[in-house]
Amino acid sequence: MLRTNFDGDPNIGLYGFATDGYCALGLNSEKARLEKELDVDAHVITILNTGLVGIFASGNSRGLILPAIMEKHEREKVKVKTLYLKSRFTALGNLVLMNDKGIILSPLLGREKREIEQFFGLRCEMTSIAGTAIVGKAGIATNKGCLVHPKTKRREISLIEDVLQVKCDIGTVNFGSPYPGSGVIANTSGVVASQQSSGPELGRIVEALGFL
Repeated sequence: MLRTNFDGDPNIGLYGFATDGYCALGLNSEKARLEKELDVDAHVITILNTGLVGIFASGNSRGLILPAIMEKHEREKVKVKTLYLKSRFTALGNLVLMNDKGIILSPLLGREKREIEQFFGLRCEMTSIAGTAIVGKAGIATNKGCLVHPKTKRREISLIEDVLQVKCDIGTVNFGSPYPGSGVIANTSGVVASQQSSGPELGRIVEALGFL
């Protein structure tokens, strides 16, 4: 496990995410360390002229989903198969939780569900997590496990496990934040967690994501 903050910010999940095929990242300064820990190439991009890749983008090993209003010069730096989604909701990283086996969508993306499902060729279901529509940050998922908001309901966990085909556990990051996706970047090869996350939180993270 790599423990780090990005430019002092423990909310590292706002700046990128990882899959088993690549890592999408908004900070060039963190590229080498994440590539070593996660054992994938890190593609450094900007979205809407910011480095907040984890807020605006989501994806898995099959491809990437980005807001259609992304600038032309930014699109030219994207090296992964991409769906540029036309939606009034642009913070797609906050609204999508996925791995290589399935997709959990925020209810806010109901109109876009079919397009996303067809692009990735995976089962796609809509649900809240712990009553919030920000499912992309209320959870963190890999192909080995999933960690979600501690107030996630049993029926929500059952659906997540069924769609993503992994075990799902509850936990926090950043010394009490209930949004695991904001403080963790992970794939099946490694975990990057914020320095603010406590020992018990780190234990729950690595266990839930299948490293124990």
